Formats: sequence, structure tokens, C-alpha cells
Amino acid sequence: MNNKVKIALAMGTFIIISLMGFGLMHKDEEMVVYTNTETEPIKIVVYVVGEVNDPGIFEVDDGTRVHEVLELAGGITEDADVTRLNLAKVLVDEEKINVPKKIVQEDLEGGTHTSSGGLVNINTASVDSLMTLTGIGKSTAQKIIKYRNENGYFDTIEDIMKVSGIGQSKFEAIQDDITI
Repeated sequence: MNNKVKIALAMGTFIIISLMGFGLMHKDEEMVVYTNTETEPIKIVVYVVGEVNDPGIFEVDDGTRVHEVLELAGGITEDADVTRLNLAKVLVDEEKINVPKKIVQEDLEGGTHTSSGGLVNINTASVDSLMTLTGIGKSTAQKIIKYRNENGYFDTIEDIMKVSGIGQSKFEAIQDDITI
């Protein structure tokens, strides 16, 4: 072999060894990421009313369930009907929990379906009772009952707007005359 070939081989070998050493040198470096595992829980605010001993506004951790906030509200009264609530539901910020009163059986079998204050209970009212509300005809009353049968009781009076044909203006016309 001539000298030029020997020099080229020596330089090629040197370059290859240098690149391998450079690659090995960077292979041992680790990336360290620091994370704060102790974060403050996110707080939400909920409003609890109805058949509880201490109704009010409560600030709770995100992820709190209905049954937990009812305990914070002093527990339920003996007139409360918690079977109409989902006690396992996770609360969301700005939610209103209305603990309803037990419905007396005779009201379901033929009473007027109104509360003692003369309000129409949209969770139990008959077609005739619903038709006493301003702007609610037979067709809309039947839609309310159909919605109630398919989806369960209304949680708030505002939920009646989920019924087809009841918008904001119709709700505003009846809101003072209905209850759950």
C-alpha cells in the first residue's frame, strides 16, 4: 500500500472512533424533570337547598359527590326524599342541589298535585294540573310528562326548558308557579 492510502485509512479510522466516542459520551446524559406532586386541590362552589338542616353555599374539592355535600349541609331532614337524587353524582362548579320533599302517596293517586303553596309540582303533576300554567296546553303538558317518564324527575325547575316547546320566555311565564 502506498502512503496516501495508509493516511486515508488512518484518518477514516480516527473519524469513526471519534464519532463513536462522541455518541457514547452523550448516551450517558439523563434528562431530569422535576414535578410538584403536592398540588392544591381545585375548589368548586355549590348551592344546597331544600330538605337539609343547614342550606347554603359550600366550597368543596373538585370531585366531591352529592352525598358528601349533604353531610356538610347538616344532613337531610326527615321529610327529604333522597331517592330522587343521585347521591353518587360528582358535583360541578356552580351546581344547585335541591333536596326534594317526600311526596305523599295520596297526592299521587288523585290529589291536586300541587304543593301547599299552590305551586304545580312538575315532577308529579297530571296533564290537567300542568294545563293550569300560563301558556301550557294539552300537547305541551303531555310532552312534559313524556319527558319526565323517559328521563326521570326534574332536578331544578329550569330543567323544564329541556322539554321541546318550552323556551326561555315560556319558562319565565311559569317559573313562579312551578316547583319540584
